[in-house]
Amino acid sequence: MGGGRLYGLDALRGVAAIAVVVHHLASTYHLPKLPLNPFLAVDLFFILSGFVMARTYEARLRTDLSTVGFIGLRYRRLFIPLAIGSTIGAAWVAAVYGLTPYLLIAYGLILCFLPLPQMIGPNAFPLNVPAWSLFVEIVCNALHGAVFSKLSNMHLLAVAGASGLIFLATFLSGLSIWGPGFTSILWLMPRELSCYLAGILVFRNYGDKPLGNWPLLAVAAFALALGAASINSTLEVLSLFACPFIVRASLAIPRTQWAIWAGALSYPFYATHVPVIQASRMAGFPWSVALTIAACVAIAVTLAFETRRQRHKTSALAQTVG
Repeated sequence: MGGGRLYGLDALRGVAAIAVVVHHLASTYHLPKLPLNPFLAVDLFFILSGFVMARTYEARLRTDLSTVGFIGLRYRRLFIPLAIGSTIGAAWVAAVYGLTPYLLIAYGLILCFLPLPQMIGPNAFPLNVPAWSLFVEIVCNALHGAVFSKLSNMHLLAVAGASGLIFLATFLSGLSIWGPGFTSILWLMPRELSCYLAGILVFRNYGDKPLGNWPLLAVAAFALALGAASINSTLEVLSLFACPFIVRASLAIPRTQWAIWAGALSYPFYATHVPVIQASRMAGFPWSVALTIAACVAIAVTLAFETRRQRHKTSALAQTVG
């Protein structure tokens, strides 16, 4: 099991989540888009995921934790915020278009973190678009448990290099671009897999040791990288290569309340904001109200989620003491 909480990772998660939310808010309301690349934000989520999964579970994956058990833990960790966001999405779609077999199938699949097959609909996750990345993350987790945890650093680096080369080839050819269909998600997998593997390698080689002692500069550097990545594809790739170094530099951030809240809110905000914003627009609310409602939903989910986790920790501690 890994050590204590890393507040730098919390801070980066918060910045990445804001970038994604701002992008979807601007897209839904046809607002001028700010120079914040949402794809780089998702890339960072995968680097952080690989880092944290290696830190928290990799030793157990080599001993007493099966791949199935690992996936079960990931589902438990990710399920509630995604289910809440997807239920909101299903509710507003049902209110507008009625309760259809298409809706029921899409809802059942998304609760299992699975995409809608291409032959059923053009959008793989019509009820909650960010769920595509959670589906890819579960795939990465399964590969981590079954394969990556058993590979040496050299072999893992080879796999990461091959995945990165495939990503670059598909990216430069215009295939590795986000679209709503299942085929688009498949083309994005090498990109996010290489990011996930980079996170594993960073932890294996450096652990919790930070790069330098400029923690707030790391957060500022990531914000600048989000802006640079929005200029052109070359800067997007260069910004992506900088992200592992930014992650390492962020490890020097001490315990601060804003970083704790940024980390706690990041996933609930990410998993619920699109359906809330879409429903708000359908209801005729201005973008400012939609953003406020989305933030309130994320805060409510976070408070409920953290209270539930604290109860489980208290219960586990009581059983251990007993």
